[in-house]
Amino acid sequence: MGPLLSFKEKYLARVLSGEKRVTIRLGTLRPRFQLVYIACCGMLYGEAVITKVEYIRLRDLGEDVLREEGFRDLDEALSELRELYPRIELGDVVSVIRFSLVRRYENPIHISAIKRT
Repeated sequence: MGPLLSFKEKYLARVLSGEKRVTIRLGTLRPRFQLVYIACCGMLYGEAVITKVEYIRLRDLGEDVLREEGFRDLDEALSELRELYPRIELGDVVSVIRFSLVRRYENPIHISAIKRT
């Protein structure tokens, strides 16, 4: 996992408010950076620190993680994750990435800005 933590537009407000502090991603992701940019739709909206990464089978996600992610239950999580990962199954390993927003940009920055530095 690189320097970006990308989100769908529908989750961005919750991320930027600090309400959403966990994300579930398919596979065993090993972040190379602790400080990452919050990205959405080709723009950077702030910076976050990755505080913890756990690896678990999707079917074994606890209710606490599901609630923190914004899901009512595992079925809702699976449905949403299949929009991103059409072949995801309950037996697949996912990365539960916990993060803390440390800086919100007053104005979004185009993603190409980080390629120049």
